[in-house]
Amino acid sequence: MGLPADSVNVESSIASDLNGSYEIRNPYAESADESFIIAAKTAAPLATRVSCGGRIWTHGELLGRTSDDQPVYTRITENRIYLNWNGRVADNIFILFNLKENTFPNNPSNDALISTCVNSVDPSTAPVNMLGTNGSGQITCNGVAMPDGNRLGVFVGSQGNTYQFIKYVNGFLRVMIKQGENDTRNDNYYMGLLGETIEGRNGSYLDPQWRGVLTTTMANSCFWPAVPKPATPLADNNCASGPAISNVTNISQTALTVSFTGSGVSSLKWRITSGGTQVRSGTTNDFGSATSTNLAYNSLAPGNYTLEIEGNNCASAVSSRAFTINPPVVTTPDCQNGPSVTSIASITPSSATINFGGTNLHVFSWRILDGGTNAVASGKTGTLTSNTTNLTFNYLQNGTYTFELKAEDCKATNVATKSFSVSATDTRTACSRGPSLESILSSGETALSFRFDGDNVFAIDWKIKKDGAVVRQNRVAPQSNSPSIGYNTLATGVYTLEIQGGNCKSTPTATAFGVNVPLPIYISNFQGKAVEKGVELTWNVVAEEDGKEFEILRFDDRMQDETVLGKVSLTDQRVGKYSFLDEKPLLGINYYQLKQIDIDGTYTKSKVVAINPGIILGTVIAPNPADDFVNVQFSSRTAGTSDVTIYNLAGQPVGSSTIRISEGKNNHRINVKKLSGGHYFMKINHDGEATKLRFIKGE
Repeated sequence: MGLPADSVNVESSIASDLNGSYEIRNPYAESADESFIIAAKTAAPLATRVSCGGRIWTHGELLGRTSDDQPVYTRITENRIYLNWNGRVADNIFILFNLKENTFPNNPSNDALISTCVNSVDPSTAPVNMLGTNGSGQITCNGVAMPDGNRLGVFVGSQGNTYQFIKYVNGFLRVMIKQGENDTRNDNYYMGLLGETIEGRNGSYLDPQWRGVLTTTMANSCFWPAVPKPATPLADNNCASGPAISNVTNISQTALTVSFTGSGVSSLKWRITSGGTQVRSGTTNDFGSATSTNLAYNSLAPGNYTLEIEGNNCASAVSSRAFTINPPVVTTPDCQNGPSVTSIASITPSSATINFGGTNLHVFSWRILDGGTNAVASGKTGTLTSNTTNLTFNYLQNGTYTFELKAEDCKATNVATKSFSVSATDTRTACSRGPSLESILSSGETALSFRFDGDNVFAIDWKIKKDGAVVRQNRVAPQSNSPSIGYNTLATGVYTLEIQGGNCKSTPTATAFGVNVPLPIYISNFQGKAVEKGVELTWNVVAEEDGKEFEILRFDDRMQDETVLGKVSLTDQRVGKYSFLDEKPLLGINYYQLKQIDIDGTYTKSKVVAINPGIILGTVIAPNPADDFVNVQFSSRTAGTSDVTIYNLAGQPVGSSTIRISEGKNNHRINVKKLSGGHYFMKINHDGEATKLRFIKGE
């Protein structure tokens, strides 16, 4: 039986609808009773290793960490190179210049390597694939047909209108622009204005057929900002066998030895995880045919971990083995020729020089007793290099006291004591203002930090009380309004910190704090980032008990002038992600902190995060490539006159001009007509901040 004439068209249509990902077998050659069979094709596997720019790029390869300690890995998608920046695809590919390991030094050769090989965000990296085709051969976005040549809308700018069109380029969906009515070009592609057009900013608008249809998510998930940069796929080099961990030995806080079975493995990739979170990673040097190797890493706390290894010179599965880092065994020697307090000299109400005996005594804790067992001052020394040390303590009234010394780095049966007297006239004057205790910034078993207010306060006497009794006390000389103090370990519980003037007299002020006390709200991942509208703060609530809300606190670049920016209440779901936008951040570094408030009014405070929102934000340069000019659009937090300098790839200045920057939105046209074709970057220097922009000048 012959194939009906229109069956070819039907088959072609089905194949088109399935976007070429299936094969259709004609059953009529075998039996007229069989229906069409549509079966998935067996696609050739995509490479996990590619070559570009004279370098081999491997999927999952750790390239380094950015200044905020976020890891950057290689991501290979459809034989193209992208950057996996702590779980998200990086739009700024030049973060490679800022890795702490200096993997890619900022020089012309690496600039050319990154520009040629690494792709930024495009539809192939979108979380959801919205691209497809229909039976008419058109590309679809989220099921909506995107006709080639159809106009999307108009961006209204201060220099005139920019018209935006759909354009098919080698099977990719692109945004073609025409700048003005007389622009006859059909190969000028730029999608940086489409977002503002969709949102209708400053009079920009979509054409009627796209209003309420085209969304920003569709635009980012379907239109390609540039032609993707290809790489050459390399055949995966599979390990002959293994590696499989057989033993983990010689474990310490900074190193271990891993033994494994396998062949063809001459170097390893390795990771150490804790609770499913990666805490250390690296690759080994080539160890030849050996089946064990030593791994070194930054110090880890004692606890349980998992080691994962896989081939580095060849591809393999991951092998893992749990291991434990035990606390180091410290042997404390017996004290020699001591301890003893030989003399106490240079006595004042708040200081004394202690001369002590002990050949191997270098650290001791001490107390001052008021004639009985009541301690009126206490502390612990650092590591001493001689048998004399000067101690400061909170102000003592005239009287006789006992100094008590307890050895800390050697063993002794008894403490050493010696009596001394204080006889002096209190010449301290009243403090002009403060010190008053404002808040406790952080607290723990052996240290805390607090914020105070006051003038001419050069010494503060502090006490830690438990149920009204003093358990720790000493003196601190603050270098800022947020000093830290250390003390011997406190047990779990609620305490009170009390401070008063040391170099001057004042009334004590106090506030409560907890050590390992359950918080009303447990949060994680409190962080901030600069965005075009200000500074966005985000955090996760992972658990809570009787929690109420958050107050968002901000401090200036000296960690002063606490301001309550607003409040965020817990949602009905309680746990989950929360955010807050500071629309008017201060210039320079802004410090933020969360005040976590319980329904009974008690509260705790989070860590402090520091964000510098910058002066210039949301920079866009278009057209790119450029012919006669480029439009530079950005938002600025300040007004003023700024220098604009254009450099070639060798770093040589090839042009400069001066622009007037207004607070808020800015749009400036820069003439580049006289430049030769090639790659350039432009620096805008404003208020001590330099913004670097890249563009291409057409031939």
